[in-house]
This record gives sequence, structure tokens and C-alpha cells, in this order.
Amino acid sequence: MGFRLERAGGSLRAVDESGNVFFEECGPSGPNVSLAEVDLSWRQFIAWWRFRSRVGPWRSPAGEPEAGEGESLLYRDDVGRPLIEVREFVEDDGIAVGEVSAAEGAGGNWLRWRVRARTAERFLGFGERFNAVDQTGNRLSVWTEEGAFGLGETLGPLLDGAPWNPFPHGPTTAYKPIPFFISSAGYGLLLETTARVDYDVAATDPETLEILVWDRSFGWVLFRGATPAEVLERYTGRTGRANPPAPWVFAPWNDAVGGSREVRRVARKLRSEKIPTTAIWSEDWQGGFWIPPSRKRGFFYSIFPFRIRVDRCLYPDLEAVARELHGDGFRWLSYFMPYLLRGSPEYREAKSRGYLLAKPGGGVAHLTVLWSLYGHIDLTNEEARDWYTGFLRKNLALGFDGWMADFGEYVPPGSVTSSGEPGLLHHNRFPLLWQRLHRDFFDRERPDGDYVFFCRSAAAGSQACVPVFWSGDSNEDFERYDGLPSNVPATISAGLSGLPFWAADIGGYVALMRIRDRELFYRWTQFASMFPVMRTQHGTSPRSSWAFDSDDDTLDMFAKYARLHISLFPYIYGLATDAALTGLPAVRHLVLHYPDDPRSWSTEDEFLLGDRLLAAPVTERNARSREVYFPPGAWVDYWTGDVCHGPRARVVRSPLGHLPLFVREGSVLPTLDEPIDTLAPVERGSGLVGFEEAVSTIRITLYGTGEDQTVLSDGTQIHMWRAPAADLDAISAARIETCDGLPMDQAVDRLQPCGDRARPLALATARGDPIEVLLLDGAGYRLAGATLTSGSCRSRVTFEWR
Repeated sequence: MGFRLERAGGSLRAVDESGNVFFEECGPSGPNVSLAEVDLSWRQFIAWWRFRSRVGPWRSPAGEPEAGEGESLLYRDDVGRPLIEVREFVEDDGIAVGEVSAAEGAGGNWLRWRVRARTAERFLGFGERFNAVDQTGNRLSVWTEEGAFGLGETLGPLLDGAPWNPFPHGPTTAYKPIPFFISSAGYGLLLETTARVDYDVAATDPETLEILVWDRSFGWVLFRGATPAEVLERYTGRTGRANPPAPWVFAPWNDAVGGSREVRRVARKLRSEKIPTTAIWSEDWQGGFWIPPSRKRGFFYSIFPFRIRVDRCLYPDLEAVARELHGDGFRWLSYFMPYLLRGSPEYREAKSRGYLLAKPGGGVAHLTVLWSLYGHIDLTNEEARDWYTGFLRKNLALGFDGWMADFGEYVPPGSVTSSGEPGLLHHNRFPLLWQRLHRDFFDRERPDGDYVFFCRSAAAGSQACVPVFWSGDSNEDFERYDGLPSNVPATISAGLSGLPFWAADIGGYVALMRIRDRELFYRWTQFASMFPVMRTQHGTSPRSSWAFDSDDDTLDMFAKYARLHISLFPYIYGLATDAALTGLPAVRHLVLHYPDDPRSWSTEDEFLLGDRLLAAPVTERNARSREVYFPPGAWVDYWTGDVCHGPRARVVRSPLGHLPLFVREGSVLPTLDEPIDTLAPVERGSGLVGFEEAVSTIRITLYGTGEDQTVLSDGTQIHMWRAPAADLDAISAARIETCDGLPMDQAVDRLQPCGDRARPLALATARGDPIEVLLLDGAGYRLAGATLTSGSCRSRVTFEWR
């Protein structure tokens, strides 16, 4: 999609092929770029940095720019001194790049850029954001830090409409802030800088998007696209795209802490109840502690202070546990963070070798995590990287298959790296260095991809390194800014910012104002079952917080949604392949498929899984129904077969054990067709259904009437159709053939309604040959049909028309 850049009266604008201006600076009525000298101070407040700034007068260009060096343009101030240099050009079809920098010798250390905001223009993204997806009317920062800290369900409503919070940045605080947004005007804008960026998104002036960069220069990239999906595709094409992780990553994960005995108990429970699970995560492999003021078991449990060595009191036989878990089809995951406990042997060694971030005048730049002091590993130092990977290698040798690569948000602003980079600039850069360390390590140690690590922080481009992200340490409640409801916009906005593979702590993590109860666990399980990765979390009060096996009803509910999740593996893994090719996330905002529908832009409490599943999780306490907005088209209720037509909203009943879930009419949905234990390989004769057996069968369902086709990740091509007037009870014959025309065993009674989950039609494929199915009524009219060209040999293919 071609466009050109112009300057009119000194103001930059982008013009498409039809002459329409879709992006522009504010124009001659106000300064577009300005420079100021700022005195800055800071202090750490619990887990956040509080800043105080004394901003000098903003100096703005006087007059139009003149030719500078090379292809740059030079702005001068009101007395003719060089002030700001700019350069910009169209780099490729649909992409333009530019740079704004203080002129050499010009005093100042912060830059301000003002972009026009049109009436009703929407600005989506800015990384993972818990407060909203559309940030129009808000002020927010790109500064990686602990996430939004809510006040619970009782005090939380006090934040509604309030510009403050007892913690810095309030509801807009973000683990994964990314200086990229998508505009409804048809473009996306990325700032190429690791400096902190403050956005005023038409909050002060409804016609202005103001961008404040805490540095003397920044680059920008403008992406033009006919749709948000096209903009996102161009953005990820530049910053990097994900590689699909190992297939077993997409089976449910369960946490287990408390030592060898508890890990074994959880593993036995999962297998005896036939709850499909591949990974078990034990973050306390290096220690778990009950924190005062109460030392009673069942109070507050923490893995801090963190040590990088096995706690042999909790895990005296850790290696044996690992072998047992592998034999039962599990992968086992541990935990790492980039900080070294002051006084520990690792800290002393790193300090003596100069491997920690330092103060400008010398000495270690310490940080605080839960009242303990830590040193921060300096990953700009190659020797420090090699030294730290030694701990990762030892952990892998113990029998682990990956870990949570936690944190990344704590670089002290006043620190300095071995390369001389100040902490103010290194702070937002560090998450990418931390993630690249793990990715490079695993690519060397397990080039077959049989691993996973998952991360809380992110920067632009993290998606090319990280197999899985999770939303962070949410509260165990229904509170809007840090509980279950906040995870919906967080997931959607992260996807719009290029982060494709997502998980959440089922039930939340922090038991601050309330301990997780049965209702919260139910609703969070349903919500998380629609993510690419479904993962439980023990929480900070694991003896008290509701868990998957707290009672028999919960166990049945959890098993139901774990089986639903794993059954969707062929579909989800196909979305992972799509993410690698196009950059589209698995969990999607409605605008990625319905950009011409105005209400899709403002819908932030439901989402699409791919292009054909619509999930509308219940996120309010005591709610037994909710309003669901159906985008254009017809949508088939996954559970009942009822059809809802959009675009319109409708109240849908949702009892406690029910997730409102809908399939776009006329869509093919591929699912696994076996009772599955794990997606990891298993030994023959183990009694477990593992990856090879699971994918040897497949169920392919067409919902409603219409025609659709899809291609699975293994190359299997599927085409299905159903006539508009096809009667569910009218089938009298079926013709089933392989590619060589040989008939196959057939068992067709009638088309299956959604409420009937019996197996309607089973076919054995021979050598993976293509199959053609044709269903006829008594008069010989064609009612429905399907063709399958198999990319892999399967023992059974099941077709359904619902």
C-alpha cells in the first residue's frame, strides 16, 4: 500500500495514493517538535520507581526547516541556533521511517513530538495494558515495571475515573509496555528507542497525541495498512515474529509447590483423573518460605529470598522426581530471575568479577525485592552472560525442561552497565537481553525445540525470542484493575502489540485483599482455557486458595475445560503457525477481523481465538449471564447449536460452570478425537495416550450451513460444505471414497446436532490417502460433503456437521 511523505509549513504528513492524509503532525498552529532541559531525580517505592522532574522551558523551532547534512532537515530556534534535526523517507511499500534528534550543541535532554488526533480516532495497543485496549483519553508511559496493583473488589471501584493510585502510574502500569499503537485512521506508529516514553493520548487536548521521549533522539516507523491486521503484519515483519514452541507446550500445565511429595501427589491426581496435562511447574525448586507475621502453614508462601541452587530439604530426591515425571509423560519446569541475593555465594562471585550493574561512582547498584537486597546481572557483559548460563545448564541437567524467566523490570535508573549505558536507557532494553539469553541457551542445548520458557516482561521484538508470555501477578479477585477482568484487555492489547502466545495465572497470584474462592477459580479456568497455553498457579496462599482439586465438582469442571483446551490443539497449533507467518496473535481483538464494524473497535471484554471462535468470559462476581456482542455474521453456540446473528448484542445465560463460546457459522473446526493424557511423547505400553496417538485421530466439524476450508500445520487440507436447506434427519445414504475410488466403511445415521456429542462417522484412512465424503437424502440430493487430503497418516478421521 503506497503512500508519500510531505512537509507543508514545516509539518510532516503522510498521504495515501488517493490524496488522503492519514497521519500528520499538529501543524503550524503549535510546535510539532520541541526540546527541553530536564533535571530528574528518583527513588524506589516498594517495587516501583518514583520520578520527580523539573522541566525547563520547551524550545520550539522558529520557522520552516532548512537542508541539513545528508538528507536531514535542520530546525533553528528563535535566535538562529541549530535546535532539532529530522529526517524521514518511505522505506518500503507501506512503511516509512524517520528520526528526530537534538542538534549537536543544542542544550536539552528530552524531546516532545505532537501528532494530530482526529475526531473519534482510536488508539489501540501500547503493549500489554490492564486498564483498557483503546487508550484514547489516557496518559500512559512506556516504562517496564511491576503491573497494575489493584485495591481489591471492595476498594477497587474507587479507582474508576480517578487519575491517581497509591502506586505509581496506577491502572496504566505495565510489565510489557511497548511504544507502538494502531490507529483507526489506518496506520501504526512505533518509536525506536529504549528511553522512557510518556504518551498523552488526546487527554489534555482532544486533537493532539503528545509524545514525550526522555532522550535527545528517537527513531520512528510508520506502518500503513488497509486494516489493523495488515498494520500488525507489517509491524511484526520489522520487529520479528515468533517461532511456534514445541507441541507439548499447548497442552495444559499445572503448578505444584511444596516439595517432592506434593509434586508426586499432583502428578498422580492428574493422571488418575485423566486430566490432560503435559507440564508441571515448581517455582520453589530452590526454596519456599512461609512469611511472617504468621508462620502458620496456609498463610503467605514465597520463593524469596531467591537462591540459585536446589533446596534439598524440599526436594531431597529432585533428580528422581524428574525421571518419574518424564516416565509419566510430563515435562517439568523451574524458575529463574536475573537478580542475585546479596551475600549469597553467587552474588559474591558476580561482584568480584564485575558482572553486576554498578553505580556510576563504583560499587553494586542494588535493588529491593520483597525487602531483600539483590544485585542485578549485567547482560551487556559477555563474560557475565556465559557465567549465568552455567546455572541454566546445571538446572537442565537436573531434569528440568524449561522455566519461568521472571522479572526483568527492575533495572535501577541510576545504574550503569559495563558498556557505559545509563540505567535510564538500559531499563527498557533489559527484558529483550534477558529473553535473548534464554533463547540462545536453549537453541544451543536443545536445538530440537523440546523446551519452553515463559516471561512476564517484554519489549518491542520480544516475540521473536519468547515461546510464551503470561499476564503477570494479578490479584486473586474480580477487581477491575488487577483481577480477572483486567486480564481480558491485557491479553487483547498484548496481541495487538505483536505478542502472540499467551497464558495467565488461573485464579490469580496475589492474595492481598481476598483469597481465591471457588467462583473465581471456575471463571478464571473457563477464561484461560481459550488461551494458547492453559496454566494454573498456586498463588501466595497455596494452602487456602481454591485449586483444581479442592472439591469433586471443581475437579470435574477443571477436567472439562482442560479437555476442551487440549481438543483444540490442531486449531491452536495452526494459529501458532499463522503467527510465525503473519504475526497475528492467537487471541485476537475483534477489529483484526471486523475493522469496518464500529462496535468491534470498542469491545474489550470478549475476544476471538483465531478467526472462528468467539469467547465471552464472565468476569463479574455472582453474574450468571452477560451481554455478548456478536460481530457481523451468524454465530453458532458451541454447546447448544443456537444461532445468534450479528452485529448485535444479546444477553446470554452463563451458569457458574459455563463459558459463553461461539463458532462462526460455516466454519470448520479441527479437534483431537481421543481421550488424551499428554502431548509429550510416551513409551509404548505405558498406558498413556501421548502425542503420536493423539494426533493420529482427528475430528473435523462444520458448524451450521455454508462452505469452508482450512489447512492444518502438518499440511492436511480440509474442505467441508453443507447445503442451506439440509435436514438433520434426511440422510439416507452416504458415499465415502479414497482417492483411488475404493469405498470405505461407513456408518451414518444423521447429521449431528450440537447437543449430541456421539461419534457420528468414523473413517479409517489407508496410508494417509485423501478421503471424499458425500451425504445424500432419499431422493439423491446432495446435503453435505467433505474432502480431506492428509498431510500425515491417521488411523481415524471423524466428520461432523452441526
